[in-house]
Amino acid sequence: MNINDKISKVESDHQVFRRKVAEYELDYQDMRRDAKRLSEDLTDLIISYCHNHHQELPMLELWQLEENRDNFEKRISRFETRLSQTYQEENKLYNQNMESLEKEKKKV
Repeated sequence: MNINDKISKVESDHQVFRRKVAEYELDYQDMRRDAKRLSEDLTDLIISYCHNHHQELPMLELWQLEENRDNFEKRISRFETRLSQTYQEENKLYNQNMESLEKEKKKV
């Protein structure tokens, strides 16, 4: 494989990686939005039910729902950090490979 083919392969592999990770990012953003909406809908439903049936609000359950939402947000934040680190590691590897191939190309 000549040097130009190697460069093309590194660039192609990098683009494939970026597209795949971008898909993951879109999926997690959808999950985050859906989870937030579901949690808010459940809270609204509980409050509405209690109001319509003249019952006290179940504060413990509402607190637990909020706690679960906060825990989910923390997990999502950790995922975002890992995703960012993965991007950085891939970019570093890509840049190192390209630099090495460019040096090799200059020698030839």
